[in-house]
Amino acid sequence: MGGIVVYRSNYGSAKQYADWIHEETGFPVYDSRDKKIPWDGADTVVIGCPILAFKPVLAGWIEKHWDRMKGKRVALFTTSGGDPATAPVKDWVEKALSERVRSGIRVFPLAGRFDYAKLRGPHKAMIWIAANLFGSKDVKNQMKNPVDGVAREKLAGLLAFLKEGG
Repeated sequence: MGGIVVYRSNYGSAKQYADWIHEETGFPVYDSRDKKIPWDGADTVVIGCPILAFKPVLAGWIEKHWDRMKGKRVALFTTSGGDPATAPVKDWVEKALSERVRSGIRVFPLAGRFDYAKLRGPHKAMIWIAANLFGSKDVKNQMKNPVDGVAREKLAGLLAFLKEGG
């Protein structure tokens, strides 16, 4: 038995991490929109996605497919432009997922990329509203200064989890 990596990426961070996980583990990589994900052949499932609007983009997808993952070792890595050491990512994940899912999943917040100038319209509008409505100095700073925290070494905790068997 082996594992699989399933991801959704908006601007490339989650895909980059998924590819690195593949290189380290040999687990095949699938986009979450792929209809032929081989659930039955995997005892480990690694899911990766960005945080958007204070929740993992794949939260609903995870809930929908949980019966296929239940009983397996499941890791979720999230990416965001915010510093995962200071951003309350685990709280956002906890609020976005049901107890039945939270109890069977290990969460690894990772740094992502954020370049306001390259965002698509709806994402740009959401960031602008958040920055101005909530008066977030951090977000306003990120709007002016792109952030790229994506680095292979940030996978150390997740890879250790996978290698030690959980």
